[in-house]
Amino acid sequence: MDAIVALERLTEADRERAGDKACRLARIAASGFEVAPALCVTTTAYRAFVDANHLRDVIRMELARKPFEDMRWEEIWDAGLRIRGRFLRSPLPAVLREVLADAVEERFRGVTVVVRSSAPGEDGRGASFAGLHDSFVNVQGTEEILRHIPMVWASLWSDRGLLYRRELALDVDASSMAVIVQALVRGERSGVAFSRHPSEPDQSAVEAAYGLNQGLVDGTIEPDRWVVDRASGRVLEHRPPPERRSLVAASGSAALIEAAPENGQEPPLDTRELARVLEAARRLETLFESPQDVEWTIAGDCLVILQARPVTAATHAEDGDQRPWYLSLHRSFDSLLQLRRSVEEERLPALDAEARALAGVALESLSDVELGDEIDRRVAAHERWVDIYWSEFIPLAHGIRMFGQVYNDVVRPADPYQFMDLLVDSGLLSVRRNQRLETLAARLRSEPGLAAAVRAGGVEAADHGFTAELQAFLDEFGTMAFGDAQCFAERGRLLRLLLELASRPAPAGRPAGGDRTGLTAAFFDRVNPDERARARELLDLARSSYRLRDDDNLHLGAITAQVLR
Repeated sequence: MDAIVALERLTEADRERAGDKACRLARIAASGFEVAPALCVTTTAYRAFVDANHLRDVIRMELARKPFEDMRWEEIWDAGLRIRGRFLRSPLPAVLREVLADAVEERFRGVTVVVRSSAPGEDGRGASFAGLHDSFVNVQGTEEILRHIPMVWASLWSDRGLLYRRELALDVDASSMAVIVQALVRGERSGVAFSRHPSEPDQSAVEAAYGLNQGLVDGTIEPDRWVVDRASGRVLEHRPPPERRSLVAASGSAALIEAAPENGQEPPLDTRELARVLEAARRLETLFESPQDVEWTIAGDCLVILQARPVTAATHAEDGDQRPWYLSLHRSFDSLLQLRRSVEEERLPALDAEARALAGVALESLSDVELGDEIDRRVAAHERWVDIYWSEFIPLAHGIRMFGQVYNDVVRPADPYQFMDLLVDSGLLSVRRNQRLETLAARLRSEPGLAAAVRAGGVEAADHGFTAELQAFLDEFGTMAFGDAQCFAERGRLLRLLLELASRPAPAGRPAGGDRTGLTAAFFDRVNPDERARARELLDLARSSYRLRDDDNLHLGAITAQVLR
């Protein structure tokens, strides 16, 4: 079975079975560049796996649920999630498993590897689709490597891949995925070099950071950046990051740490090393007869080429094409942790403080001119917070999806949405609001005299603490708006709502969902002990994302309410 091939045996004629990335790496190695040892799991293996498990029918069913053009973002993600779930629960055919295991064991026994995609057409000269498919860093052991190969295969049908199905020519019968299994190079400095700047053809560009390249590629780490004149080699600009950080390989994952103090004060590359990286990029441009986007790392004094793809000209999305924005939501774990801290510790307190400040302005005392200025101020504040909502609050919700994928990769449940049972009861603001409303309504339901006083407008006379409870609710939720209405802008409106709720039977208790405690324990039991601390962080991030997914509208509604006053 032609299922797995050593990288050095590949030629340009193998693109259909090995993919663009693997064939390019083979050519780079054959041309004298340093390339880490690698195996290529061919598209033959993908087809054998898909056929044995009848996965083409699964993919067809998911893509036929409704016209693709009518699918919302979340429906596309759902389809990719269900397809991935079936891939992960499907076994490798026995013969294929034996062939792959023997080759991996022979080549990579005791070696830590990277497992990544090499799809035909993924890195062609016409267009490059870097980042659409999954890669896994720091994978150890034959069984773990075999477990990660179907994860890469499944990413052919991820939401990202499906969004670019036309450009990738995705076809259930014809499309396939090769996988590169390559020794991990633990470089001290890594980066990306553009032999020709995507938007400035007379310039080259280099980005570099300490540690592994993964953090720079996925946006976790802010690199040092150099712009260099192509003709003279003169450095035109060097922009250091606000803070130098490093990504290093931990047990079973890539963990982000601060750069060592002795490194934090100095750029990752000196003048000689910068010239060396650019020289390699230009040699690769000559080799492939087109400008190259090169990923590299330096281990000791050895410059290792990780991959090279054609530089694609900087383009702007067509009007109405929101796919680049959607892809920007796929952030790294460490990037989401940073975003969460910013949102929870800075953005939400500032939003609430501004809403309360606006609520404290006595509009009726303002002159016409002052009122006009105040309206302009409120509209500007609302527009500013709407921008922040889309640029920061919405991306943070990706923590839910990230946890869902990790949970499914580890647990491989029959229900691909089981992970949601670990996120419910996460202290949603809307749940707390509704519980408080029901508590107030329950008093009216159980105290006819109080309800009658409320209807008659004399609640204070029959108070028994009800007025204080009412005011406490208004203090917390009274500034919020929902859609274009202020639901709790005044006490009279709130009282009418409470009377309406009290006229209905008390709501039944919420049906019990999944066993949150049991599912959580089972999840952590499946996680490698060395990775459990990070898994706990991820679950906590997902629960925070779940809360914000609901609460952000309520917080933003507090600003909206002040525009509607």
